[in-house]
Amino acid sequence: MPRRLHLSPIILSRAMVWDPGILFVQLLGGLSRAMILFLLSSGLSLIFGVMNILNFAHATLWLLAGYITYSAYEYLSVVLGEGAVTLILAIFIGTTIMVLVGFLIERFLIRRMYARELPEQLLLTFAMILIIGDLIKLVWGVEDRSVFLPIEPWEMLGTYVNPYYFIILASGVLVAGGLWWFLQKTGYGKIVRAAVHDRDMVSALGIRIPLIYAGVFALGVGIAAFAAGVFLPLMPMALGMDIDLIVQCFAVVVIGGFGSIIGTFVASLIVGIVYAFSILIWPDGALAVVFLIVIAVLIVRPWGLFGTELRY
Repeated sequence: MPRRLHLSPIILSRAMVWDPGILFVQLLGGLSRAMILFLLSSGLSLIFGVMNILNFAHATLWLLAGYITYSAYEYLSVVLGEGAVTLILAIFIGTTIMVLVGFLIERFLIRRMYARELPEQLLLTFAMILIIGDLIKLVWGVEDRSVFLPIEPWEMLGTYVNPYYFIILASGVLVAGGLWWFLQKTGYGKIVRAAVHDRDMVSALGIRIPLIYAGVFALGVGIAAFAAGVFLPLMPMALGMDIDLIVQCFAVVVIGGFGSIIGTFVASLIVGIVYAFSILIWPDGALAVVFLIVIAVLIVRPWGLFGTELRY
């Protein structure tokens, strides 16, 4: 029978053993966490950069996507059995549903906030966190939900490694490359980049800004939904995970710079790896170490490592 591994930096945090195997697992865990943070933060950064909306509920939508993907996997596994094909189909279903949800949220809720002040935007997105959290409790209960992939662990450097780590890494790199290509090489992507720098000019050219906003918001939610599905076999979905993740996502966006995909990718690597190895040294203060980096960046370069300085 294949062994079910849920290896992660958090589980390994108490093992103060500085051997190559433990360090290698920490590195893989940190890189995997970095990819999840990138997939989440890239959408968050795009939404804020283009729409000027600070979506505190972004990670909560990620959590909802995880539960939807779980249900799709459970249903499909009855017909197709457990395995990679079932997971891929479940991720596709979960992502498609969440893209539609993203369109609806932008159309009926977020669109009403464009002319409002930041506190009102925060109140709306905070209300979404509470409503979606209660919806998850109502539909799925308070138990953790995860899916099982029959994958044999690999023995590397004297320890067992979950090969699913490498799938997460590949997924993150592919999405990063695809997102870069979309923004740099396609007509719609160039319009999105132009909207980041000058929304009024894009509107003056006759381009329908509401349609751009709806597409960007749905894209951000879709990437988050994909991240949730990819993450599901590694760690179970649990209520409250979204709060921890949104804090780290904002740290990533601040370090990398709002609206910069390259900055988000680099900052995700920094946060993921620093967090993973800080747990070995200071288990209770790993997040504090991350925010020390945030403070340092804000002092030296307030607009982020790859962001653009705003001049008034």
